[in-house]
Amino acid sequence: MCTLQKLVIGMLGLNEHILRIREVVKNKATMQMYRTKNTYFTRHTAKLTFEKLIAFVLGNNRNSAQVALNNFFRNSEEEVVAKQTLFEARDKISYKAFADLSDMVVDNFYRDDDAMTYKGYTLLGVDGSLFQAPQGALSTFGGQKSAKCDSVSAQARALVICDVLNRIIVHSTLRPVADGERKLFLDILGKLRHFERPLMIFDRGFYAKELADAINEKGGSFLFRIKNNCQKAIDAANAADQVVVIGDLSLRILNIILPTGEVEKLATNIFDDKFTASDFAAIYAKRWGVETSYLMVKERLAIENFTSAKKNLMLQDFHAAIITYNLMEIACMEQEAKRQVERTDVNRKYKQTANRNIVAHEIRACLLSVMLESNHRKIDKQMAQIHRIIYRFFKDVRPGRSNPRKPIFPSKKYPMNQKRNL
Repeated sequence: MCTLQKLVIGMLGLNEHILRIREVVKNKATMQMYRTKNTYFTRHTAKLTFEKLIAFVLGNNRNSAQVALNNFFRNSEEEVVAKQTLFEARDKISYKAFADLSDMVVDNFYRDDDAMTYKGYTLLGVDGSLFQAPQGALSTFGGQKSAKCDSVSAQARALVICDVLNRIIVHSTLRPVADGERKLFLDILGKLRHFERPLMIFDRGFYAKELADAINEKGGSFLFRIKNNCQKAIDAANAADQVVVIGDLSLRILNIILPTGEVEKLATNIFDDKFTASDFAAIYAKRWGVETSYLMVKERLAIENFTSAKKNLMLQDFHAAIITYNLMEIACMEQEAKRQVERTDVNRKYKQTANRNIVAHEIRACLLSVMLESNHRKIDKQMAQIHRIIYRFFKDVRPGRSNPRKPIFPSKKYPMNQKRNL
């Protein structure tokens, strides 16, 4: 049995995750915990209840607000509410409801400690990214000047920690753009869920002695790629594999020659001889998984297409997209393992993977319908349908494909005054 099949057997499936979210949201104690005022959600005649609002945010595929509301009420006898009513109602729920639901999905995924590891280490890719923000959020999140003009564009800074072997985002945060990536990581480090042997992988620009010391104090391991002109002792370490000491910090420095001839300098606090330079090169290469997670949430889930400029609603959108991403990857792993068992792709030239565009849409549709459905037979039918769709639509993964990174400064992809209708 392959590693993926063992993982899928041990973990909760998509159905269980969605039903647990449904159970928590329908619990009256949840509403009381996350409403922003004790008098909210006390009217039984309200069109937008706590449950409906949670379902709407989780199931919204980032259409314009009024179009999404029209679809939401399409099969209802109730009159469609205006988008202003929606925003006012959503603001009665703290974004922490979605942040905690996201944490619950992660905790349930790791409940049996069957997740894939590399020689016993959980590989955690760490990376930050600038997110576009609605211009109305400039005073909340800040911004930066464009390279093409003097106007300040509203932006926010995200930091994601992704289990790159299991494709799960274990922690994420969205903060003001003025907060640096190191600061964001140090704030997260104390809240990060416990892993027995976490190995955190960082790109160039992250290394700092205080950050390495903080990880050491928490009993974690790290692997930094070091940029040029970092510290004298590190710059002078040009052997293939050697140890340098900086104050009270010991670092194992590895210099790896890439196929392009470039030297990749890595620093770690793992001194075990069982880990060779080749191991660390392979581990660092897997850091690309966190870049892929950003691709998924930005392009497939349109996470930057915020539905409002209010901080609370932006954070609702942000954490709802992370929930969708993790459920999407869990669903893909289930169907990949099933196809391996049934040897569906055995005669194909290329390895296949689920079509994330389709999966993301189906996950959101499933979350919306299951959250609002009371008939358990219909829920089971909807669950079975989404599995059939994901199983059917796989696509080839062609190895060795790459494109050079082209730094550009595009205009806003999602301006608030030009929302897409479809």
